[in-house]
Amino acid sequence: MRSFALAVWLALFAFGMSSRAEELDVWFGTGGNNAEQPKGIWHATFDSESGKFSKANLAIELNGAGWITWHPTLPIMYSTANIKGKSSLCAIKVDEDKKLSIAKTVNINHGSCFLTTDKTGAILISAQYGGGTVVSVPIGEDGMLQDEVQEIQHQGGSRVVGNRQNSPHPHYAEIGPNNQFVYVPDLGMDQLVVYKLDLDSKKLVPTDKPVECVKGGGPRHMKIRAADPKNKLEDRSFAFVLNELAMSVSCFEVNGDGTMKLVHTEPTLSEEEKAGEVFNSASEIRIHPNGEFIYTANRGNDSISVFHVKTKSFSFARQQLVSVHGTWPRNFNLTPDGKWLLAAAAYTNSVSVFAINQDDGTLTFQGRPTFVPGAICVSVRK
Repeated sequence: MRSFALAVWLALFAFGMSSRAEELDVWFGTGGNNAEQPKGIWHATFDSESGKFSKANLAIELNGAGWITWHPTLPIMYSTANIKGKSSLCAIKVDEDKKLSIAKTVNINHGSCFLTTDKTGAILISAQYGGGTVVSVPIGEDGMLQDEVQEIQHQGGSRVVGNRQNSPHPHYAEIGPNNQFVYVPDLGMDQLVVYKLDLDSKKLVPTDKPVECVKGGGPRHMKIRAADPKNKLEDRSFAFVLNELAMSVSCFEVNGDGTMKLVHTEPTLSEEEKAGEVFNSASEIRIHPNGEFIYTANRGNDSISVFHVKTKSFSFARQQLVSVHGTWPRNFNLTPDGKWLLAAAAYTNSVSVFAINQDDGTLTFQGRPTFVPGAICVSVRK
């Protein structure tokens, strides 16, 4: 009898452990309307079972901390910053209690709008929209930034859209498959500027093979869906490029030599939807972990567009448009399990939670948004 009771207890305990919700750390870079709160990096936890946030708190006060990214393997966060009036990049240590401390600061010539590392954590790459430059900084084995800053100046502009494309405006950097190439969408040039990654020198090597984008599109952000070697139907890599000015998404086939071929372009909003706003601007794009759904954010319309991708042809079409229940969604992110979308609205100091339907990718708003002052970057960590 005792053995039976023990077996039942162990079964119930195991079930409780297996069904226990995963608590995720969510970090926010800020820079919008901060509601008279301190500027810096904010932190909250997210319950992946209930879809609810804890109260967000200031993790570290830091001016200019609009974008954050992480070392691939170490508890090191990298942030944009403005320190003593100088544009900077910071390496920040994160301890077990989620306390942050700046460990290293490197000055750059222009303010950064985006950061990422290569897939090995050897190089930090920064895009400077206002300066028209791309910066790379070597990273040591301890995750610390080194002092050998490489700055590359982009040249020219497509001049299709007046005052937005008269000069270069790098806005993002995407690491290609196999960690060989870096693609930098330049809104002003209507191009993806392509660099080779040199891990020996820890520098970017310019190539003479830019990817031409939609004229007047203004490429802002992009994501690559890498080929799946286990699936013969998905033996090609594809890039989805968000065009900020044209309010559209372009799909490119990615070749092994770093070149790309345009496949298809779809609008994120209809002409009627755009006509209902004084100003429209596309801001962010994400691919669902299963590779079948694409999400983009629309500022002005203040919404998320949901696209379904046909695996064999990689054609795609919009199937849903949902309000973010806030104003100015500059950034959003998905949880690693693909069950939740977290959308930050910078001007209303809020983050909305949406449940993702795993069958068709559609979104369901979960209710009252969470207060986060001026959130413009959402980073989710297990």
